[in-house]
Amino acid sequence: MDWSMKQMDEIWGKVGAPVFLFAKRQPCGQIYANQSAVLLLEKYGSCPEDRRSLTDLLQDPEAEALRRGLAGEGGDSAPLFCHLGREIYSAVLTDWGEYCVCILQDVSRYYQDTQKALEDAQLASRAKTNFLSAISHDIRTPMNAIVGMTGIALMQGEMPPRIKDCLDKIQIASGHMMSLLNDVLDMSRIESGRMLLEKSDVDMADLLHKILIVVKPQAEAKKLNFTVELGKMDEERLFIDDVRICQICNNLLSNAIKFTSAGGNVNLFLEVERGSGDGEERPDRELTLRIQVKDNGIGMSPDFLPRIFQPFERERSMTVSKIQGTGLGMAITQSLVRMMEGNISVESEVGKGSCFSIELPVRAAKTDLDRYYEVLKGRWILLLNDDPLLSRTLTDMLKTLGMQVDLASNAMEVVYAINRAAFSDKEYFAFLTAAKVADLEMVEFLPQIRSRMGSKFPILMLSEEDWSETEYFLTKAGVDAFIPLPLFLSRLSAGLYAFTDEGKLEGGKKDTLSKMDFSAYRILLVEDNELNREIAQEILSVTGVSVETAENGEKAVGCFEKSELFHYDIVFMDIQMPVMNGLDATRRIRSLNRPDASSVPIIAMTANAFLEDVHDSLEAGMNAHLSKPLDMEQVYDCLKQFLGRRNS
Repeated sequence: MDWSMKQMDEIWGKVGAPVFLFAKRQPCGQIYANQSAVLLLEKYGSCPEDRRSLTDLLQDPEAEALRRGLAGEGGDSAPLFCHLGREIYSAVLTDWGEYCVCILQDVSRYYQDTQKALEDAQLASRAKTNFLSAISHDIRTPMNAIVGMTGIALMQGEMPPRIKDCLDKIQIASGHMMSLLNDVLDMSRIESGRMLLEKSDVDMADLLHKILIVVKPQAEAKKLNFTVELGKMDEERLFIDDVRICQICNNLLSNAIKFTSAGGNVNLFLEVERGSGDGEERPDRELTLRIQVKDNGIGMSPDFLPRIFQPFERERSMTVSKIQGTGLGMAITQSLVRMMEGNISVESEVGKGSCFSIELPVRAAKTDLDRYYEVLKGRWILLLNDDPLLSRTLTDMLKTLGMQVDLASNAMEVVYAINRAAFSDKEYFAFLTAAKVADLEMVEFLPQIRSRMGSKFPILMLSEEDWSETEYFLTKAGVDAFIPLPLFLSRLSAGLYAFTDEGKLEGGKKDTLSKMDFSAYRILLVEDNELNREIAQEILSVTGVSVETAENGEKAVGCFEKSELFHYDIVFMDIQMPVMNGLDATRRIRSLNRPDASSVPIIAMTANAFLEDVHDSLEAGMNAHLSKPLDMEQVYDCLKQFLGRRNS
């Protein structure tokens, strides 16, 4: 329908807001503007006679967005804003038959107020993050002394039981304090967008082991029935951020343990399945990691469930209020799941318990299974186990490795199998047994197998993670190695591979490294805090290494400059120090005109414990990063890695 200018003026002329009319067949061609719109065009158009179209006055991104909207291509996109000079208008587009009406609403004041509020919020968030980061360093420094001195005290051997009990409790309390501090810092960094993921190749067996180390003692102390269930394991080695996934699982499990009474049940379910949960196949080597934590504890009320993932939210009940916590664990968990592009859901009922379910898209990583398969295929295994389900799982796994299996369910069947093998020239590669078999005493039976098969014949035992209490007796009875349960193909194959000629050769290299004598090496320890310096010296001196110290970065550079070539084998460098910080000191050392300046390993040893701090250290020329409080095992592993490598 054609409209004359007069008709359009009768409809739109008296409207106070600028109104433009565009023909749909020519979406970029403006055919009408009311008086308010004309005044606007004249105000901002440099050549009023030639520049009568609204789109001509806008910057390219806004003009293109408006054209797309007029052409009906905008869909449910963000609101259209038009910047004209210092004024900001919101463009409202309305379908009018063959035309598209564009009405401009002045939102300058609202836009500017909103922008200022956003900038103020961002400034406050940055200030909060900077404050928490700074106070983190200040708190971690004395915490380093508490953790370090407690660890050193516990290494001193015999001591009165009461003192050991006090030291153990100090260690637990300091760990809890570090956990609370990390929760607050994590929440702050998530809010500011500074939380980063660091992915690497990780075995699911190792991931579960890390989770159980933390959670199992908590469940045992609470006298709970804690179980682990494995679903499909289409891939066991994944490319993931295992630290954050452990954090997610520990948050959920710690809550389940806290809110479940003694004698209750807590269950962890893990599954890695090829293909997505909606039935659509993912591209090759992409998978779904499913995590489920279920308990039969006190549960949550329907009113609280919508708020469970909000920061600092805790259910206001007499039961919950007596339990310690920051109210940040679930908020952090949801944020981490979203960062990993996954989803989390929760079901709960008061008095019956809760169930948290997580799905994460993950990718498979390269495994050693092909290498193990080439070495293990064709070998015979004698398996003793009386659990049909576990026997079926074990048999399938061993066949996946190309191995052949003879299954026995009792001692007599084992003896028959060994006798038959002797007459048929069949040679068993190893004997694999469950820790418990009905009507059989392993400590009496295994020595008979050892006597019959010889001292070099591998005997492996399937066992729970807490087999350490019986390890001494079982090892004396003839067990060479333990395969932990729950059962993973990666752990089973690695355990068997270790007894092949190839595996023994690799193991021999690792043993040589682990038994290295560090007394021939010299360390430069750079630390401004006297107490922390004393703690680090004490930890390092246990390895036999010689330690020289410097109080700041400038003195460290001076010590290095004045030393003979290759005098220092490794440098442990604090970051935040007076006079010259560790990053600048590292850059100075790397720039020195001497051959050892570029090759000496420099290790960051600092309370700056986040991923971007690690990146800053590496960019400055450091080789590795140790966060405070210092972990003794990490320090020793670092020495083995860098000093062992130089010796190889």
